[in-house]
Amino acid sequence: MENNIQVTPSEHETVLEKNEADTEGVLSGPITRTTIKMSIPIFIAQILIFAYVMIDTLFISMIDKNSSALLAGTGLVYPIYMVVFNISTSLFVGLSSVAARVIGQKNNVVIKKIADSAFVLSLIIGVITLVAGILFGKQALQFLAGSQITPEALQYGVDFFYYMLPCMVLLLFFNAFGGILQGEGKANQVGLAMISSPVLNAILNPIFIFGLDMGVKGSGLASSIATAVPIIYFVFVLLNKKAQIPLTLNLANSSRNIITEILRIGVPASIGLFLINVSTMILNNVVGSISETAMNAWILVSRTDQLFLIPATAIAMATIPMIGQNFGSGNHQRARNIFNANLRLCLGVCIVLAVVYIIFAPQVMGWFTNIPEVIDNSVRQVRLLAITSAGVAGITVIGSAFQATGRPAPNLINDVIRMVIISTPLLMVFFQITLTNMTPVYISLAVGNLLPFVIAYAWGRYHFKHLQSKAKSIQV
Repeated sequence: MENNIQVTPSEHETVLEKNEADTEGVLSGPITRTTIKMSIPIFIAQILIFAYVMIDTLFISMIDKNSSALLAGTGLVYPIYMVVFNISTSLFVGLSSVAARVIGQKNNVVIKKIADSAFVLSLIIGVITLVAGILFGKQALQFLAGSQITPEALQYGVDFFYYMLPCMVLLLFFNAFGGILQGEGKANQVGLAMISSPVLNAILNPIFIFGLDMGVKGSGLASSIATAVPIIYFVFVLLNKKAQIPLTLNLANSSRNIITEILRIGVPASIGLFLINVSTMILNNVVGSISETAMNAWILVSRTDQLFLIPATAIAMATIPMIGQNFGSGNHQRARNIFNANLRLCLGVCIVLAVVYIIFAPQVMGWFTNIPEVIDNSVRQVRLLAITSAGVAGITVIGSAFQATGRPAPNLINDVIRMVIISTPLLMVFFQITLTNMTPVYISLAVGNLLPFVIAYAWGRYHFKHLQSKAKSIQV
């Protein structure tokens, strides 16, 4: 039987009333202050998650700092990891959007089924990921390697991949449960869980890599164990009887309609991110065919240039519950104001950080390699592209604003545009134009960062200016 938004009061209405302090500032009050308050724990957690990847890179490089095979090989795993990470992120986005909107609507019937629906969905995708990784992981790494990657580097990648595979599966549950709490506005709890994982990873990496002499396998194992810890915390929070959105681990309590709504928001985001990752994989192959030194620099910058995008992610994560709850309750003017204020905040912060990144790029790259040519190539890439990456930061916040109102299509369209542009170097290879340097790649990335932002901004302004329709209730 279908249930509309108007439902009989239950014990969860009492829980909603008790948690009204969580939404104070979301539904009223200064927007920028609320965004910063909700973003700070996520920002700290994102810094540590960034450190998560950098810790792996740092400890792996310490095995032999004069070897380019270590980072080039393990770096091959990164695009695959990002595919799974982006799928898990789409779960986070879908669940944040659904949770925020139904809380704004006070749809208690749906609220009681969200967490178990998320558990079922994560379980299905997790099994598929595990089986695909076991069967096809090595072949995928061979494709990514290009023609100039040595067998030694490829073997490092294979060893690292199979010990990272459990981490990839666990990421699905991590982001699904985290998305529920983020939709509620519980940024502090989400941030605390995120912080625990990289801290544990930093402790376990040297123990497994050097203490147990596992090499790159130890780094992958450390990441897998560290990812499990916040999931345990999330489950504990959601199993608590006082949870606003409860988890029962009862598969029968899931709802096909809720899963469909999560996928309606999440799948376009996942497809878009998948397309970008396909382009990145293609570029990996192109760069690897130029030289192993070029690949080494490419991998280093792809890790380090995430740092100044972290504030964008934190602001975007705060934007979803802020706009989603206001949209769900019909407060369109405040939703519009949140869109404008959060985008300005994001661009201002990211441009400042990009300038700092450009200035200190030589010192940063010197932490990870002693090879002068790799450092020079890395610094050149940073100084050419860092400012343009602020466009990606803006797209992140604009996309979250669309998703908070149940509109996933604009992100997908922008990602398709980005893919077409940044895949241009592949077309040059296809037409037998040999690439001997990174300049065509840099040009494609710069245009791919800026043009979609202009489109997204214009579209976002129009969407929120004409925001009229009330959020539709989800039926179960």
